[in-house]
Amino acid sequence: MQKIIIILGILVCLSFGAEAISIYEVQFTASAGSDGTYPSPYLGKTVSLEGIVTATDYQDGSYFISEKLNGPWRGILILDRNAKVKRGDFIKVTGIVSEFYGMTCLQEISLTRVISSNNPLPQPVLLTTGQLSNAGEAEAYESVYARFLNVTSTGNKSLKNRFTVTDGSGTCLVLNKRFGIEGNNKIALNAQYASLTGIVIYGYSEFALCPISPSDYVIQQPMSVQNRSWGRIKSIYR
Repeated sequence: MQKIIIILGILVCLSFGAEAISIYEVQFTASAGSDGTYPSPYLGKTVSLEGIVTATDYQDGSYFISEKLNGPWRGILILDRNAKVKRGDFIKVTGIVSEFYGMTCLQEISLTRVISSNNPLPQPVLLTTGQLSNAGEAEAYESVYARFLNVTSTGNKSLKNRFTVTDGSGTCLVLNKRFGIEGNNKIALNAQYASLTGIVIYGYSEFALCPISPSDYVIQQPMSVQNRSWGRIKSIYR
């Protein structure tokens, strides 16, 4: 009987060993750290987080989660190749807060529990390209689900699938093919986009927007096409 009580006590301690906090608490920091990557104040601690899966199959199988109320400091990378989660899952995940090439993340995952599925994704945060080109301001949006409006691709960079874009406020980077979704688009040079949506990541010593699926690239329609479409709509109601 005594052994059973001891075992139960150990299980209770393990279940409460992870500190239950918000993504915001893990991500928010005003300290740049020794290397300028703004490491989490919870670095090295075991925590439990809840969030909606916003993107899966990042590079080697990792994924991102966001708080339901999206915003700065409210997204995080989860390093877990074996997780069976899908976009729209609301999950609870327990792991150790770490840094992965300058990005705050959760790794050495000990628990992943899907609370509910098929949830709508949080509204993407509207950003300007100038905000992402400013490292001090962009840090708050690391791993956040975000969107640019009315941008033009201005050039490609030395490595494949790296393009610069601007909305007139500054030039920043867009990375393609970081997520394992078939049919991910390429950005065309000098193309105009009504919107680009994706996850803000840190790589190659700069921040970038990384689209997730083909629907994240919305081409700007020429004015002549827009006018013809409006004319057809008006003619229906005459």
